Amino acid sequence: MSRRNLLNAGVGMAIAVATLAGGNFAFAQDKIRIAALSFGESGEYMKAWSTEIQNHPAVKSGEVEITVFDGKYDPLTQANQIDTAITQQFNAIIMSPFDLEASAPPIEKAAEAKIPLIVSALKTKSTKYTASIIVNDTEGGQIIAEELAKRLPNGGNVVLMEGPIGQSAQIERRAGIDAGLAKFPNLKLIEDKTGNWSRAEGQALMENWLLAHPGEINGVLAENDEMALGAIEAMKSAGIDLKTVPVLAIDGIPDAKRAVKKGEMAVSLYKYARAEGQGAVDLALRAIKGESYKPQSEIWGSLMEWKGGTEKDYVVPWLVLDSTNVEKYM
Repeated sequence: MSRRNLLNAGVGMAIAVATLAGGNFAFAQDKIRIAALSFGESGEYMKAWSTEIQNHPAVKSGEVEITVFDGKYDPLTQANQIDTAITQQFNAIIMSPFDLEASAPPIEKAAEAKIPLIVSALKTKSTKYTASIIVNDTEGGQIIAEELAKRLPNGGNVVLMEGPIGQSAQIERRAGIDAGLAKFPNLKLIEDKTGNWSRAEGQALMENWLLAHPGEINGVLAENDEMALGAIEAMKSAGIDLKTVPVLAIDGIPDAKRAVKKGEMAVSLYKYARAEGQGAVDLALRAIKGESYKPQSEIWGSLMEWKGGTEKDYVVPWLVLDSTNVEKYM
């Protein structure tokens, strides 16, 4: 073969390889890639949230590939993860923002990069997100305060465990609790402190409060189930009859449902991880595919209205779990 023919053959082979590689690259890009930014996978609710995202029908079918990023309860980590999602050209981002204020600048970066971003489970100060799907946390706080009042008709002293200060759920649940307690002047809030969504911190708080107020605590409110479960452990160790000191909290995680069933927790307000997780996937796919996209999660129609996938903010309803109905949701 002449030198010229050899060169031509080499060019032809290079074109063929480039075409094949280009074809393979296009095929790989056909799979939709979504980054799911959990604020902290060590928390039971966030773990349920990310699991529900990965159980979405479009993920199960192979149409969508999910990468879960663990924010580790750190807003800077989440900001860096958004940078990674932008650099790696994910098709969409689903974010559960750890911090209301600190989440705004990175979300605005995603908007500038024209990557759809769905806010789920917790709120952000930014308005640059594509859509959100979240419970009304103010309503949730008010519900557990009012449920406590039903169980303490003669009033009494109440202690409150809060989430991380500055997080949207902490801010709004506290506002709701304050509004709920304000309706019942015979309920007196004698202690309130953050337990940072932690079971261990909730237990330590309750141990301290039991020592500071022996025999004086009549009810316990916690802004999440993990802290309430820690409080229950402290109360059991102190020999307190949990039927006489009601404990009420929010999330409806499996351990809390079991505690409700056993009579150790009076109420867990069910925050539906499937709605916040799988609903966010459908909203991301609607942003990517356009108006022809039809939602695939079972939550639409049975629990919430799709409304064409064009609403800015979707509100997930609460469900009060107590001894009368918890068995159905185990």
